[in-house]
Amino acid sequence: MLRFVSCLLFCCSYFIGLSQTNIKPFASHNQAPLIHSYGLPNTEGGKIVEKGKFSMSSIFNLSSNSTNALFQNEIVYFDGEMARLDLNAKYGIAERFEIGLNLPFVNHSSGFMDSSIDGFHSALGLSGGARGVTPKGEMHYVYSRDGIILFNIDEPSFGIGDISFELGLKLLEHKTHSMALRAYLKLNNADKKKLLGSGTVDFSFQFSGQTTGVGPRPAYFFYSLGYLRVGKGSLLEDMQSRNVTFASLGLAVKATSLFVPKVQFDYHSKFFKNSMTEELGDSGLQLLLGADFILNENLILTGGFSEDIKINTSPDFLLHLALNYTF
Repeated sequence: MLRFVSCLLFCCSYFIGLSQTNIKPFASHNQAPLIHSYGLPNTEGGKIVEKGKFSMSSIFNLSSNSTNALFQNEIVYFDGEMARLDLNAKYGIAERFEIGLNLPFVNHSSGFMDSSIDGFHSALGLSGGARGVTPKGEMHYVYSRDGIILFNIDEPSFGIGDISFELGLKLLEHKTHSMALRAYLKLNNADKKKLLGSGTVDFSFQFSGQTTGVGPRPAYFFYSLGYLRVGKGSLLEDMQSRNVTFASLGLAVKATSLFVPKVQFDYHSKFFKNSMTEELGDSGLQLLLGADFILNENLILTGGFSEDIKINTSPDFLLHLALNYTF
């Protein structure tokens, strides 16, 4: 999977000219196995694609999940690795409007990162959570409630995830401040029993903005706030929260002409109700750290990683890579 992603990113950068000069937030959302497939959109900035221009993004997230919980009537056991590649295309159809399409490819497997993540946590003095008692190199997702197993998945899977469409509206475009409003419709074309899709048709909207700094080492501030309406048909239908809110805050600083460090916080309210577990019954908050690498005037590569600030509500480690281009 990693070899496939590397080849794809190389081909994109080789064959497609890029005029991307806009610093953006991390294009991210929670990659937990039961949450990634809902209509929770990636965080976006305050700028939309200019009229007549076409923008494409390749967004790769490799996440590792290792958590378990036992309560009086609930058992949660999540152990596995997920690779998700989002191919995103946008087009400026008018002076103030853009349309977009997102096509995800999802792979669930036992993975290979367990030992490396243990070493990373140890080096930084971070808690490894359930990793100390979870077998290495396995894939198993189980949830049981009141003695009934609601799902039990231990077979690797790969396929197309739920496709989504986007319509964006420019609200403000100023030299130092821009704002946009975007609406999203996510379909239910993927297999929910393999955790490739959610089984629901979802609608969401996101209000986002960004301030653009000036000077030789400008700072950029990003913010967004959104609402997600979850449809019916999920694996945990009786526990499903229909209304989810989400938000993000981010900061980037152009340290040099080639290097732009970034930090970002992503939040969402709970996706499931009537659960005592952190994995299902709590809101999520994750921290992303990384940077934009300006390889030349036409190519910007984003790299970073995330940690679950609220333990067990998102993957305890995630590797993030993205390539953006506009022509």
